[in-house]
Amino acid sequence: MLNVIYEDKDKIIVNKPAGQLSQSARGFDMDLVSEVLTYRKNKGEEAYAAIINRLDRPVSGLVLIAKNKKEAARLSALMQRESLCKQYLVLVCGRPHSDTGTFTDYLLKNSKDNTSKVVSKEQAGAKKAVLEYSLIDYDEERNVSRLLINLITGRHHQIRVQLSSRNLPVVGDGKYGGNPAVKKAEEYHIKRGCIALCAKSLTVDGKVYEIEPEFSGGK
Repeated sequence: MLNVIYEDKDKIIVNKPAGQLSQSARGFDMDLVSEVLTYRKNKGEEAYAAIINRLDRPVSGLVLIAKNKKEAARLSALMQRESLCKQYLVLVCGRPHSDTGTFTDYLLKNSKDNTSKVVSKEQAGAKKAVLEYSLIDYDEERNVSRLLINLITGRHHQIRVQLSSRNLPVVGDGKYGGNPAVKKAEEYHIKRGCIALCAKSLTVDGKVYEIEPEFSGGK
């Protein structure tokens, strides 16, 4: 069932569960866009839904969706100007060297296997990726850190790639962290195919929308 956090005549903000596609080219899975379209149709509204901040399938959290083309253009422009503040909560294997910091890299997407990797600035097709992080707490027994991420840019798999490239893979992320990251997810009761990364806060037009993640960093 669609979990609506906020709605007005132009936009809707929903909480996407981990494991659900934001949008699918195939009709086999009930993706988020299809759910929103059904929701709007049942209310007698125009069947239009444009995702502004797409989340990866294994990621949970807030998704901003425009309800008309004019609003989609406005919100997309805000996104391009990096005027939408997006914060994530994440559990990672290991501990960062510093409790706060900024990661700046250049990422290259491989569409064939749906991955991205850190490359040199000079690499053709490379895009700049920037995030800020702060350590909330560290579980020494489990060797797991809970981080708050302020996403400055929005590149493909950005948070997952930048963290894993520093030996801080997201808990549950087999794609970039391998089996150790997957096994660690069992300690937090995270389902297979889901990862401990949640888009927990979204600031739109000066208003903050916030949720608690599905996973917990507690023991």
